[in-house]
Parts: sequence; structure tokens; C-alpha cells
Amino acid sequence: MKKHTLTYWKAPSLWDHNCYSIRAKTKKECKRLLEAEGGAGEYHGEIEKVVVEYEGGAFGLMMELIGYEGGADY
Repeated sequence: MKKHTLTYWKAPSLWDHNCYSIRAKTKKECKRLLEAEGGAGEYHGEIEKVVVEYEGGAFGLMMELIGYEGGADY
């Protein structure tokens, strides 16, 4: 089966659940969104690159993201 890669950029939430992290397709867009929230500091950490490798199309991506303990923390 063909392997796929999804890459995005994330400024992690420091004080709340990971669902409140800032995510964007590009680092530039993530930086813009982070600055709009006041920049890295009390609520968000530094921007990090996230790479997810998966097989089997959309279902494979979904299983990679939520199919195991802690997977939804991408």
C-alpha cells in the first residue's frame, strides 16, 4: 500500500487541552495566527512541525490520528 505524508505546523496549547493548539498548513500562516493570539508565551509554545505518515487514503489518515492511545494529540 502506498504511504502518504501530511505535514502541518502547530503552536501547542500550554495550559489547556491539545485541541486548543493553533494549527495551520504553513509555518507562515501558523506564525500569523499565533501573533494574533499574542505570540508564544503564557498560552502557546513555539511553533513546531508535525509530520504524519499514513497508508490507505482518508481512512488510513483517520486511523493514524485517532486509532491508538494518545493519537488524537497530533
